[in-house]
Amino acid sequence: MSLTTSLLIGQSATAWAEGFEESQLAERAAARSTFKKAVEYARQGQITKSRDLQHSLGDYPLAPYVEYQLLSSRLGQTSPAEIDAFRERYPDLPATPLLYQRWLKAQGQRRQWARLHSRRYDTTNADLQCYFVRAQYGVGEKSAALDATTKLWLRPKSQPKACDPIFSIWRGTKRFGQDIVWQRFNGAMQAGERVLARYLQRYMTGTRQTAAKAYYELARQPQRVSWRGAFSADTIENRDAISYGIRRYARRDAQKAAVAWDTFRRSHAFSAVERQLLDEHIAVELAGDGQFPEHDQRNVLASEFALDGMVNAAIAHQRWEEVLYWINRVSGLEAGKSRNQYWLARAQQQLGQPHSFAELATRRDYYGFMAAAQVNADIELNAAPAQSFSHADEMRLLAIPGIVRAVELFAVGDSLNARREWYRMTEMQDASTLHQMAYLAQRMGKLFLAIQTANRADARDDLTLRFPTAYAVAFQEASLRHGVEPYLLQAVTRQESAFQVRVKSSAGALGLMQIMPATAKLAIRRGGLTAVMGSGSGKAVEQDLFIPERNIEIGSYHLSWLLRRYSGLRPLAIAAYNAGESRVDRWLTKARSIPMDVWIETIPFEETRNYVQNVLAFEVVYRELEQRSAPVLRGSEWVTPSG
Repeated sequence: MSLTTSLLIGQSATAWAEGFEESQLAERAAARSTFKKAVEYARQGQITKSRDLQHSLGDYPLAPYVEYQLLSSRLGQTSPAEIDAFRERYPDLPATPLLYQRWLKAQGQRRQWARLHSRRYDTTNADLQCYFVRAQYGVGEKSAALDATTKLWLRPKSQPKACDPIFSIWRGTKRFGQDIVWQRFNGAMQAGERVLARYLQRYMTGTRQTAAKAYYELARQPQRVSWRGAFSADTIENRDAISYGIRRYARRDAQKAAVAWDTFRRSHAFSAVERQLLDEHIAVELAGDGQFPEHDQRNVLASEFALDGMVNAAIAHQRWEEVLYWINRVSGLEAGKSRNQYWLARAQQQLGQPHSFAELATRRDYYGFMAAAQVNADIELNAAPAQSFSHADEMRLLAIPGIVRAVELFAVGDSLNARREWYRMTEMQDASTLHQMAYLAQRMGKLFLAIQTANRADARDDLTLRFPTAYAVAFQEASLRHGVEPYLLQAVTRQESAFQVRVKSSAGALGLMQIMPATAKLAIRRGGLTAVMGSGSGKAVEQDLFIPERNIEIGSYHLSWLLRRYSGLRPLAIAAYNAGESRVDRWLTKARSIPMDVWIETIPFEETRNYVQNVLAFEVVYRELEQRSAPVLRGSEWVTPSG
């Protein structure tokens, strides 16, 4: 069996080694070692040493990545012929377009306008877009370049520094003026880009600048929109400001915003579309305060935004007639979604009407499980039997070059490029092959890839892939120490990281259970975990969070602490795990002694709302897989605390 078609993920995966000669395993290990040295030499600029090792790799699947690193290390000196040769040799390598983009940027930095202009193409990369326009200007196509610059400049967000030189030229032309500055300023305000909006005021003069300052203040003090005479003149600038201010004001005081809007809609020449949008915003915010429109005003509310807002408000206020009315106004695919079906049945139940909980209870999702609990029905997982995945299937996949490279990249520790290779492969395979790829990922221990690939294969009923039971011993031991069900711990981990070990969120959360270092240090002190975790200080904690058993230990303790804080009410503890205790406490002050399903549905943060629902549903699945059934909510969990 050739090296290419018999790769192993790593020496730790001993099961993969069965049937292979020791010489083959040794050959593979030597190739990996050589590859890593070659890449390191390339990064250090030791070109000759790197190339010598590259040549010794022969047909080793990752040899192209040595060349990739060699070119990456000297982009400014790489010739067009070299970059084109690489692109021609490795068109299917995910790193190839990335390298090409970086090389093009380097040409832009070196002002190689003719070269860059000849290679223009449509791209979403902002830096390249700027360089391409500059190249266009640099080769003499000035009018077209300045027209393109106008489009770049009008974007309601800050553009990269690569755009600054062409923006400077453009501002010296007749294309630049007060009207276009206002257009971008208004766009920035509407998009929440207040730093850009403040910056743009420097280009305004006279009444336009005065109007911009008044508009800008509405972000901080939206009630200013109602001040007598503040926006009384019927100008474009004032209509833009009023549209922005009324929406923000309505979030704070819908009734006063409605009064102000009633005056403006009669005195200012707003378009029919603008009137409709503001009418809808006012109506939704009033409903949020419990003031639902009269019957003769309801038919004008027909947009998805308006209907969704009215449904949410009706649920929050437990106005079941309103829930029934507004959900029945929803049409198409939205109407059939589990969420709408659950709240339709809930309203019917509260109004003493026949309901459809039993039908909804057959669905495997949060609302299906909640429906099952409402009628004491058994949970139905609707799981498909696990697929067979033979050695022959494995070898067939390992004959596909992209998969081979992904496997090897994981083995040498290059997870970034490994994922790129894997994701590219998922875009190119049929559903059956994708399903097998998911099993391969699971066998490699890349559970997050198994989950993602199974979803892409539309194999959502294959729960052996989508709900792995990794680190079972660690979860069980932590469960016993801290009094948290292992199914809940697994559910949190499934939602947080999909069982990725060395992962860091944009906020800085680390590892399997996505724990912030500050939270970890606090948990170590609170729980007296120093005997298990060490000192609990500095960088040591961050490294500990990448060790599965220690991450699970800290996360389990933290979750147990939250459960104690919230009297064992899992929805509240889960919400606090995601959003923090202070937010949950604040949300509870406005929602004492209400049904828990209503509280969950009306969590102000969409991320946290989805998080709580997913974790509760995942826990049900994990329980059912272990034949330890329990309802999604239990006993006192059906009502929020009274105080």
